[in-house]
Amino acid sequence: MKNIIIVTGAILISSVIITSYLTPGTFGAASDENTVSSPSGSSLSGEPGYIISSFSGRVALYRKRDGRVLFSTDTLVSDLPDADRDALRKGIDAADMKEADRIIRELSS
Repeated sequence: MKNIIIVTGAILISSVIITSYLTPGTFGAASDENTVSSPSGSSLSGEPGYIISSFSGRVALYRKRDGRVLFSTDTLVSDLPDADRDALRKGIDAADMKEADRIIRELSS
């Protein structure tokens, strides 16, 4: 009985880990909140840097290399001016974390 519980637990944990890698989080459809589209329509795979966009209605930071959300802020996209919302829809490029931090602070102020 103990072995069955251990095996079941291992399968469950493995399923959660695999599912977390398969969830949306890559660049693609602009309408999907979990993804951002390439600002110029080019492929972002393998490129260094970051993209500031939205995730679940909040300003978020994505890693360009794989499109994963690194974090989202408390700043609601709906509270931003139209120009900022449009820029977030397209994705705002940031070469490094320092630049990304500066842009996010400007959006949040």
